[in-house]
Amino acid sequence: MSERDPVRFAVIGAGPEGFGHRAHIPGIQAAPGVELIALATAHDETARSAAEHWGVPRWYGSVESLLEDDDVDVVTVSVKPRAHYPLTMAVIESGKAVYCEWPLGLTTDEAIEMEKAAAKRGVHAGVGLQGRWAPEIRHLRDLIGAGHIGKPLSFEVSQALDRFEITEPRSWLHHEEQASGALFVASAHVIDSVRFVLGDIEALSGLRATLFVEDFYADTGNRFEWQASDTVRYVARLTGGQVGSLAVSNITSPPLGFSIRIFGDEGQLAASAPGYYQFTPMTLLGGPRGGEMAAIKVPETLKKGMALPEGDAGTNVGRALSAFGTSFVNGDRFRPDFVDAVGLHRILDAVIQSSDGAGWVTVGNDH
Repeated sequence: MSERDPVRFAVIGAGPEGFGHRAHIPGIQAAPGVELIALATAHDETARSAAEHWGVPRWYGSVESLLEDDDVDVVTVSVKPRAHYPLTMAVIESGKAVYCEWPLGLTTDEAIEMEKAAAKRGVHAGVGLQGRWAPEIRHLRDLIGAGHIGKPLSFEVSQALDRFEITEPRSWLHHEEQASGALFVASAHVIDSVRFVLGDIEALSGLRATLFVEDFYADTGNRFEWQASDTVRYVARLTGGQVGSLAVSNITSPPLGFSIRIFGDEGQLAASAPGYYQFTPMTLLGGPRGGEMAAIKVPETLKKGMALPEGDAGTNVGRALSAFGTSFVNGDRFRPDFVDAVGLHRILDAVIQSSDGAGWVTVGNDH
């Protein structure tokens, strides 16, 4: 394969209710430099149906069959979190490059095993923290790097959204041990924007809770109780010395959306969005210390290339996968990779420990 050829992708997980259907498949098909040549699900019928729907030339009713296809360069794993570990490990064993959705594993131990296996096998690996590829977040990072607000001192980041509906066949979504809820999903993606823009977390103190317990399945009306956290709050100290706070809620109605504010010794920057920042166009503001905040335009170079509108679920996923394809061809490290994912898992471990009574917790780091 030459550098001018498109990188050939396959997607595991193409069911109509899944994230592969909503984001990975349209994202790859809309992104430059990559080509979707195959889909795989657990059954021949669903794989064939998905391939016909999306116009994908090859389909497989098992992962084993997909991994025997020598034309596939990269496999993305976009299924329930409990299946991330076995499927990703199978891809790693095959030697193909792999891009696994967040969370990397169902547990931190699984994530560590996956990271070590990819490193040992020399497999090019990335994780689905696509918020890092939102143009506004990338420009925010660039502005801070250029000294737009001087030395960053502190931050506030929040995401306040309403509860999402759950159907009875997808009951796993209200169980925290299935890596769902405000802790494993919303708070992880939100704090990863801070990690990308400002640096990693050194220590934190906070809590997670399930405050709005009773709910009803959208399809059957049967009652169930939420076990996954719907509220996460903590204060954190970053490795660069900045101090800030995170607030995430899955029970805010009407929703308030996403907001991040970064305070420096010479000014302030802010970004906001009405929904999930990974999928919703944002507004950027900035101003000098003691001055007025004004709108900041994102360079068009950060937005170009995608044949999807801003705000589509596949747009920033496509940007990430296009960059993953380029890094695969060039042999460069892709970020966020499995090392970054393990670090994020460790942050969630620290939140759980702190919430369970440990107070301030230092975030573990084996790297």
